[in-house]
Amino acid sequence: MRLRPPRTPNPEELITHHIVIEEEATLKGPTRKVLLLEDRNDFREVLRDYLVSCSYRVKSVNSGIEGLREIMKARFDIVLCDMMMPRMGGEMFYWAVTRVRPATRQRFIFFTGHKNNPSMEFFFRRVNATVIFKPFKLAVLDATIRDLLRKLD
Repeated sequence: MRLRPPRTPNPEELITHHIVIEEEATLKGPTRKVLLLEDRNDFREVLRDYLVSCSYRVKSVNSGIEGLREIMKARFDIVLCDMMMPRMGGEMFYWAVTRVRPATRQRFIFFTGHKNNPSMEFFFRRVNATVIFKPFKLAVLDATIRDLLRKLD
């Protein structure tokens, strides 16, 4: 048995396809920019993927410090912020952001798994926060975002 080298196809025999890949968001027109802060990678990825599938432009970060860097670079329509993050939690992030970008205070949606935490409850009442408690369904997130955007428009 003799091995033969693979046959090199004749360029005239090749079929080529030109594929144009466009982001779904660009097909639907202008989209809203979302800053997502969540320290757990798996949860952050699920939220990011869902928001992108809903045609939002998403910048996701894993800490308040990174979030602050992004706030300094650009304006966001929505800030989705976990309350419990290392180095800079949601409350400290909120106060830092509202000092440099006061108009952003109305664009926050907080989420947390600590429903009965008295200090968080005090903070939420103080700033009249929009809050989602973990675990939540993506439909709840979607409805909360739409409600916030209606109030802002």
